[in-house]
Amino acid sequence: MTTQGPAGRPRARHQPASAENDAEPGGPPGAGPRETAVPAAAGQDAGAAAAAPPDDPQQLAAEIEQTREQLGETVEQLAAKADVKARAQDKASQLTGRLKDQAGQARQQAAAAAAKISEATPEPVRRAAAQAAGTARQRRMMLAAAVGAGVLAWMVIARWRRR
Repeated sequence: MTTQGPAGRPRARHQPASAENDAEPGGPPGAGPRETAVPAAAGQDAGAAAAAPPDDPQQLAAEIEQTREQLGETVEQLAAKADVKARAQDKASQLTGRLKDQAGQARQQAAAAAAKISEATPEPVRRAAAQAAGTARQRRMMLAAAVGAGVLAWMVIARWRRR
């Protein structure tokens, strides 16, 4: 693989970049790389002390370990952010849980309303409704046929009236 040189000609991989390409942006074309040296007076402030490596090897090892842990946590956070499928599954499970909670609350409210209605309904009416429900369960086919016949009769009558 080659990169483009200063005149647009391919530059081989083993050739070092010229000083023109390393010049500070906005500076003169032959100025060379940007200087990063810190003046001696500025090196004495608190920021330079924090950047200086510790002299104690154990302290240096502890700092390295802490940096590794922080880097590992950062990588895990970035990987979690990049994992769209897992994020979508988490969001879906949250929504599912929320919907289940709402459905449970609706069931409780319906049961409470049914209990109030049941308490307000006289006993003979409750018995008759229970008996009708039991009969309907036992004779489902007959009930379905009766409902079907009723719908069919209604359709025939409605059509006959249009003529």
